[in-house]
Amino acid sequence: MRMGMQRGRPRHAFLVILMGMDVVRSESAGKVYSGAKSCLAQMGQVASVVLLSELSVRVAWVNWNLYELPPCTPVCLKRRSYTQMVQDLSREYDRDRVLVVGQGAKALQAALCAGVRFYPIVPQEEAVSWAKLQEEALPKLLHGTFGEVYQQQLLDWHRKCMPKGLHITDLYGR
Repeated sequence: MRMGMQRGRPRHAFLVILMGMDVVRSESAGKVYSGAKSCLAQMGQVASVVLLSELSVRVAWVNWNLYELPPCTPVCLKRRSYTQMVQDLSREYDRDRVLVVGQGAKALQAALCAGVRFYPIVPQEEAVSWAKLQEEALPKLLHGTFGEVYQQQLLDWHRKCMPKGLHITDLYGR
């Protein structure tokens, strides 16, 4: 597996942080979401791609390669929170060049606390989410047009699609 970051210096000007394997594949179906592989391959050409995992690096690496996904750098949370890890990983980057890709409250909270961009993989709409990430959000990130208005549109879409029981409304400040 190719390492996406070099010690002390980012490999790319952009950083994409994936919040666990669940954003890439359906555990129940045992397959990668439609559009995820091609989007990840495109991201890997222009950004350092990091997989945050509660699993050990070795287990995360095996799971990642089991699905023949494009290279990324797995990082184990150990005893740290998602928020701490996103803050640490994004330290060497311009905040507008860091994108957290995830589902639910932990991913959103980590991005908001670190002051970086957030892209939701919406439950039950994963294929649409990955297509929109590849065709719309990634180009906006790369061209510097992923502004506050677009971020708010994504947050509104995320909130609208989330199951009511997840109680993520407090994170939006509404």
